[in-house]
Amino acid sequence: MLTVRPDFYDEFHCIAAACRHNCCVGWEIDVDTETLAYYRELGGALGAELKRHIDPEPTPHFRLTEDERCPFLNQEGLCRLILALGEDGLCDICALHPRFFNDYPGRTEMGLGLCCEEAARLLTEGEGPLRLVAERDGEDNAEPTPLLKLREEIFTILADDMRSLTERMADALALMGLPLKAFDAKEAARFFLTLERMDESWTALLETLAAAETEELGPRLSNWRYARIAAYLVYRHFAAAEDEAEAGRRLQFCFYAVRLVCALDKYSPDALRLFSAEIEYSDENVEKACRWLWT
Repeated sequence: MLTVRPDFYDEFHCIAAACRHNCCVGWEIDVDTETLAYYRELGGALGAELKRHIDPEPTPHFRLTEDERCPFLNQEGLCRLILALGEDGLCDICALHPRFFNDYPGRTEMGLGLCCEEAARLLTEGEGPLRLVAERDGEDNAEPTPLLKLREEIFTILADDMRSLTERMADALALMGLPLKAFDAKEAARFFLTLERMDESWTALLETLAAAETEELGPRLSNWRYARIAAYLVYRHFAAAEDEAEAGRRLQFCFYAVRLVCALDKYSPDALRLFSAEIEYSDENVEKACRWLWT
């Protein structure tokens, strides 16, 4: 089995109370079956509190407080369950977040969701092209899928800093016989405002972009952070497609997204995290964006 991770993966650790956007606020947190059974067996005040704050329907989850906080998040931004039980006392979602995993024949790829500000920082502060680190465990030598092979060609194109990122993205899409969709900041902002939104900051940021003067992105896109973002979005989304047609739509989405983030960066240093939380973490929003870009 081959295990693959991005170059910054091993540097990650939760920054807990230092995080400006705590993942225990505003997100419904499901409790997996095994952890639910463990919580139900706990006695004392903590066990009673857990039973009181978990709703069983439709899927067992923590009942958030009126201000959308996990009931076990203390005023210092720390998890009371970790403090009392250790990390082994967390449900699967809390223990794994913001990690994600994509499985392929003979291969598991892992990464860090960019809805986490620390993950976003590690990606964008890295230097040079995104690198993947691979480790083999055992003798399984499964052939990479056709989409994984095609993705390697895309990575090679994106790593060529002798040309503009726009040219590189166009060349990558040309591998699939597709043109790079033109980017219009106002049009993009208006469309993304039609999608489901959770955070008022995301709405305000899109409204600012929709009202702003049009700007040429080329000079700012030359910063390596955007090539790394583009490659990372491709890493997460491209090869997990059902077929080449869907992969093409996902690639178009990745390259449009990096230009949207670039345009929004002018108005907020939090643009990438907000984009990931609001769009990447909603399958429905991703699908709607892919369909819109395909028209």
